Amino acid sequence: MAAIGGNPMRWRIGILVVLVGLAAAGAAGCHSLFAWAFAERHPKETVKAEYALEAERLVIVPYAGTEVLFNDPTAPIEVSSAIVNEIGLHLRPRIKTIVHPVEVTRWQESNLEWPNMTLPDIAKAFQADTLLYVELEQFAMTEERSANLLRGRVKARIQVIKGRPGDRANPVYETRIETMFPEDRPVGVLEISERQIRMYTTVMFARAIARKFYDHEVEVKGGKS
Repeated sequence: MAAIGGNPMRWRIGILVVLVGLAAAGAAGCHSLFAWAFAERHPKETVKAEYALEAERLVIVPYAGTEVLFNDPTAPIEVSSAIVNEIGLHLRPRIKTIVHPVEVTRWQESNLEWPNMTLPDIAKAFQADTLLYVELEQFAMTEERSANLLRGRVKARIQVIKGRPGDRANPVYETRIETMFPEDRPVGVLEISERQIRMYTTVMFARAIARKFYDHEVEVKGGKS
């Protein structure tokens, strides 16, 4: 199965795709939201990693229920691809290789009963020593009870499983993550497109996952610049 890793150029290509997409979105008329999402802010404090994720071969397995897939059938692969990019930016060389998200999607489509498998067995199917399971509970880009307002929301449960022989079947790390963009208010459909909201929200959600695994800085709420 295809994997990402080994050749650093593959990481750079994947990251470049996301950055180019974000730049294009900003050029399309949402400069203020782009700046809001990624601008430097002060003061900051360091947040320690909750779990030191390491892997010789990592497989990211997304799962979405019927409701999520009905509204956004490509949400799982979009999310897993964004997570790959964030891991490539911040967790090399602790993560040696990652099974390509397209290979995971193809395997899921050809093994429709895969949700009934145990996570260690799924890891074994990909010859991976570590599995990151992402169960999407919500993936929505429109404001609740509104047809003209946009605000991205992604909610998920994540688990890390070590899949080597003799490792426990129980997750070595588990948490829930919820991302909302923009955080302060919904935006009108004339201010920004749903495609742009989707892009920003997905990247920020992937970043929130990756940040569980490395030390990082965050803005101190209420602090003065």
